[in-house]
Amino acid sequence: MAKIIIKNEGISFEIPDNARLFPYLLENTSFPAGCDDGTTSICACTIIKGVENLNPKTHNEIVTLAKLNLPNSPRNRLACQIYVKKGEIELEY
Repeated sequence: MAKIIIKNEGISFEIPDNARLFPYLLENTSFPAGCDDGTTSICACTIIKGVENLNPKTHNEIVTLAKLNLPNSPRNRLACQIYVKKGEIELEY
């Protein structure tokens, strides 16, 4: 199981390894929902810890983050595009 920590809400929960993060965020947090396919910026977040435990960015995610003028960093992600391989992830939105 992977541990997810939402810094700005002060909560944590577990999800299965290799699971898509977004449904669990919607179920366990006040995280904002959006398009679900990486084309809006509603679910932009910053990965504080555990970048190495995530899937690579999708094409839609790269394009959308560039439109936001966010630095091209592995820490800037769209939550709807994240799959958590394993381990512990800490993020804030």
